[in-house]
Amino acid sequence: MIDLGSTDFYFRVPSMPRNEFEAYSSRLFDIWDEHVGRELSLQDYALSLEVEEGSVKGKGKILATLAALYFGIGHYGAFIDGIETIRGQVVSAGDYLVKKAHSSLGSNQPDPAVKNRSGALGQLQRLFVKVQHNEITVEEAMEQAAVIVGNDAAMAPEFLAQLNNALRNAPRCPEQIILPLEGFDEDSNPQEKDNDQAPRLPKTKPEALPPPATQLRIEIWRESKRGRKRLRVVEI
Repeated sequence: MIDLGSTDFYFRVPSMPRNEFEAYSSRLFDIWDEHVGRELSLQDYALSLEVEEGSVKGKGKILATLAALYFGIGHYGAFIDGIETIRGQVVSAGDYLVKKAHSSLGSNQPDPAVKNRSGALGQLQRLFVKVQHNEITVEEAMEQAAVIVGNDAAMAPEFLAQLNNALRNAPRCPEQIILPLEGFDEDSNPQEKDNDQAPRLPKTKPEALPPPATQLRIEIWRESKRGRKRLRVVEI
C-alpha cells in the first residue's frame, strides 16, 4: 500500500466520557468513509483514522495499491493530470474530515490546528516540477520514484514505464542565467554580539507532577473499499 496523503488535526476541547469518545470516533469514520467513496476516483483504497484523547487529536490517512492508483490515473489522459487530480481529491477528503470532526463536537468549538501531508502523490508531483526546472534529470527522478513506490512497483511495472515517459515529455522551463553585479560588495563582517547580557538566574527545580491519567486512542480502519470496518481501543 502507498500513502496517498494524510491529515492531522487537533482540537483543544474538554475530554469526553469513554463511551461518548468511542461513538464520536466511529461516527466520524463512517461519515468520512462515505464521502471518500463518492469523491475519490479509485476503484479500491484503504482508510485509517486514529483519534486520541487529551482534547481531541486525530489523523486520517488514505492508502492504495500502485495498481489501483495506476488505473485511476488512466482515467485522466495525461499522467501528470491524473496525479494532480487524485491528489486534489485526497486533500479535499482531508479537509472534509476536519470539517466533520469540528462540527461533530457541537457548536462554538475552537478552530483546530491542521497539518496536511502530501504523501506519495505530492512527492511524485514534485519530481515533475524538478525535472521541468532542470533541477534533476529524468534518470534521477526515476530513481527517486522507485524509492517512493517501494515494493509496490512489482505489482504494476507499467506505472513506472508511464511515469518515465511522462517525465521525458514534460515541458521544460527556460533556464535563467544569473549575472554578477559589478561594484557590489557584500558585508562580510558579522554583527557584533552584545556583551551586556543580563546575568543568568539560577534554575529552580520544577515541582513533581502527578502521573498522567490513562488516555484512549481509537484506531479505526478499512483495509479495502469493500472490506470490513475494524475498530480497536488502545490505552496510552
